[in-house]
Amino acid sequence: MSSTSASLYMTQVRFCRALAVVRSLPTESGGSFQPSITDRLKFYGLYKQTLAGDCMLMKPSSKHIVQYAKWKSWDRLRGTSPIEAQTMYIHALIDLLKQVSNNNQILMIDDLIRTIFFFS
Repeated sequence: MSSTSASLYMTQVRFCRALAVVRSLPTESGGSFQPSITDRLKFYGLYKQTLAGDCMLMKPSSKHIVQYAKWKSWDRLRGTSPIEAQTMYIHALIDLLKQVSNNNQILMIDDLIRTIFFFS
């Protein structure tokens, strides 16, 4: 396997692991930590850019707040490659986990980061 292929493979593995971590975060109050709406929209846009590439949907009316926010989050990534979006997703998650760790809201941050970056 060439170094470029190995690097792409590792990025994709890390992205899949980061997805699993984000999907495991609580979405309702009562959990030890809840990502902000801004964080959720960032992850949404990066996820869509990774899977579908540039947003080709028509801009929704700003009266439809949720659809407009999702569209805007995805559309602002126009021109970003899927691999670059995966890397951005991973780094956004690590930044979020470090922020949470600094606030002492989750105790196993190092374990989550190790899960993303290292093979078992």
